[in-house]
Amino acid sequence: MNNSLAFDIAIIGGGMVGTSLASLLAAACPFLRIALIEAQPLAETGEAYQPSFDARSTALAQGSVDVLRELGLWSRLAQHVTAIQQVHVSDRGHFLGGVIEAAEHHLDAVGYVVENAWLGRVLLDHVLQTPAITCFAPARVHGLQPQVDGALLALEYQGQAQFIHTRLAVIADGGDSPLRQSLGIHTQVRAYGQTAIITNVEFTQAHGGIAYERFTDQGPIALLPLGESPDACRAALVWTLPNELADNILALSDADFLEHLQHRFGFRAGRFTRVATRFAYPLQLRLAEEQIRSHLVLLGNAAHFLHPVAGQGFNLALRDCTALVETLRIALDQQRHPGDLAVLQTYLERQSLDQQLTVEFSDKLVRLFSSSQLPLVALRHLGLLSLETLFPLKQVFSAQTMGAGGRQYRWREMVPAVADDLAGQAISPAAPQPLIDGTHVDLLIAGAGLVGAALACAVAQAVPAWQVVVVEPGVDLPDYAGTRFDPRVVALTQASQQLLMDIGCWDAIVAQRLCSYTDMHVWDGEGTASIAFDAAEVRQPQLGHIVENSVAVRALRQRMAQLPNIHLVQSAAVLDMQQPASTASHIQVLLSSGIKLIAPLVIAADGAHSKVRELAGFKTREWDYGQQAIVTTVRCEKSHAFTAWQRFMHTGPLAFLPLQHQGDTHYCSIVWSADSGLADQLMAMDRVSFCAALARAFEYRLGSVEHCAELLAIPLRQRHATQYIQPGIALVGDAAHNIHPLAGQGVNLGLLDVGALAAELIRAHQRGLPLHDYSILRRYQRQRLAANLTMMSAMEGFKRLFGSRDLAVNWLRNTGVRWCDQQPALKKIIINAALGISR
Repeated sequence: MNNSLAFDIAIIGGGMVGTSLASLLAAACPFLRIALIEAQPLAETGEAYQPSFDARSTALAQGSVDVLRELGLWSRLAQHVTAIQQVHVSDRGHFLGGVIEAAEHHLDAVGYVVENAWLGRVLLDHVLQTPAITCFAPARVHGLQPQVDGALLALEYQGQAQFIHTRLAVIADGGDSPLRQSLGIHTQVRAYGQTAIITNVEFTQAHGGIAYERFTDQGPIALLPLGESPDACRAALVWTLPNELADNILALSDADFLEHLQHRFGFRAGRFTRVATRFAYPLQLRLAEEQIRSHLVLLGNAAHFLHPVAGQGFNLALRDCTALVETLRIALDQQRHPGDLAVLQTYLERQSLDQQLTVEFSDKLVRLFSSSQLPLVALRHLGLLSLETLFPLKQVFSAQTMGAGGRQYRWREMVPAVADDLAGQAISPAAPQPLIDGTHVDLLIAGAGLVGAALACAVAQAVPAWQVVVVEPGVDLPDYAGTRFDPRVVALTQASQQLLMDIGCWDAIVAQRLCSYTDMHVWDGEGTASIAFDAAEVRQPQLGHIVENSVAVRALRQRMAQLPNIHLVQSAAVLDMQQPASTASHIQVLLSSGIKLIAPLVIAADGAHSKVRELAGFKTREWDYGQQAIVTTVRCEKSHAFTAWQRFMHTGPLAFLPLQHQGDTHYCSIVWSADSGLADQLMAMDRVSFCAALARAFEYRLGSVEHCAELLAIPLRQRHATQYIQPGIALVGDAAHNIHPLAGQGVNLGLLDVGALAAELIRAHQRGLPLHDYSILRRYQRQRLAANLTMMSAMEGFKRLFGSRDLAVNWLRNTGVRWCDQQPALKKIIINAALGISR
């Protein structure tokens, strides 16, 4: 074929998703040859942009803003965006509602609204200025033929037939993708029986940066603020109506249209005065049954077309793009073919949880608020009441609304400016210096527990040139052997297991002792509802591992000893700190041993009562639960069957976590969270009486409790630092956040902190940034603060929900649990989230 051209990646569809992917690919892998094929003529980009009253708009989540900022596009894009400072959610006909505010999440904005034309122009300008991207427009692809090493595209371009051979074809040509249909890729469609009327409106009251989501019996009404100033009186309207009403509303005059809108929406924005051109779009959930084939990927609306109720379509598509680019970059680094089906399967596995959560969130939200069934009406009323009265529970809804539920991807490998000078040179590990008064070190970590030790290993093995000092007040770890178990255990997720494997200590943990569990049974002790989870439901070998705390820390300490650039200082604690006058200065740290160390960065991993946090003056939000967690090890009459058990009672949850020794599966670690009065009574019992009380509380699920080890009682308190960072200081693990132990997520959140902070520190080293550069810590906080709040909020919501004695709440709780147990798709989402699976 004389007209055949060769490219590495060919993207069919030059809209916002296609141009975003092309820009990300060119930035991450500048050696790639990228073709961008668009059926419509490219928009004119030379003239100054003028916002239009008739323009359609998109709501950008914080995660999307971060990607655009890393591409270098945000500074220009921000010239014509509107910051959303607050989201107001309400249910028409009822007084209940909820408010999400940027200030509650320590953000400049919940999100931003941008006109599609402006976002498209900025992306297109960037594409046209990128040499690695070749644009074909207007051009229509009328055939895609699979090849052994790629795909052959047949297109019409400039009136002539043209052929493009590509190693990977990406279809991003919209929800009605003709190419998807021609390839025989079927879709699953759920028709909502609704039509979205999309337009812009003006009103008499300044929008003040407030977005409204108002649910009515006919469908949701969304108003997104427009205009760079909060004093502007303009908004984008998405009015969802039943199909039979939408045609009538569209046919109304402007005055009658505004009158009907006023009646349905109310006067929160004042009186509506003007409406722009109206567009109508039938609504349905459409999911492609195949998102990948060999040498082929579907993205954006071609892969999943969502209801606009939560404004997640483009944001999810952009996260898909970043996940795909990260996967391709890694594959290319490993000399693998970008179109290899195994490579593309890795992308899909990485992104499947995010897609499931977002699709389910959008779909269930509209179905919940569209239903007139009494149980669902009651459930949504309880939910809206919770948004106002339970601040922690609000964080869960907020995180999904802001797109914070998805994974943060490293789509670009940052290369330091000095890379060429260092090419071919081996970097020797930093020899530990004798710690004398005034010693300068690269990184000082307070605390050598599970989180602090993991961070030290992750950083030290990645950057051998750094000298890492870890300060630990304790000396030797307790030694447990045989049937004597450490009373403090951790339930490690797959994400935590992967991190421990990456830093080289998982095998040592396995060699000592752990117990995997494949099932989990949870039930309501004040009702009849229960829910069961099975690893087989998500095709995983187990749901997690129960590991004794001392076993994990011992393995980490052994790994620390193998890394010559780690210096562990035991029997010493941080006594005082002299913080820098500017971000360019170093911190002086005085140890209890009398030695003063100097470091550009100090990490507080010294636990819930962090001395570093106290000395630095970090503010916290905290409250006492009025409960104590009683922990011990018990032997039961029956085998635990590698199952984790949990019973919720109004006095607190009771968990039995499986342990084993040489195949004996009758041992469990128990965590009994009880109101302080009950806890005091339990602690005062002799061992026989306690075992009997424990078996009764557990409803004899494992028979009688034959004996128990020494009891420990730990007061329960929720604590969360309002900021994780200051110049030269970062908080990780319990120093940043304490969480109720009902789901065993405390250590897992801490290890996620470790992964995020270590990645930013390593990235800074690759870019040649000094460790006191504050942008490093800002990126870490941006990733972890909202994510931790989300988990803490969920646990707080569960604690309050299951701790209530209210009969209505009890009925709703039991109804909800039974309903969840009958929803396989929802259970898979819950299991994957609990596993920490992000791929």
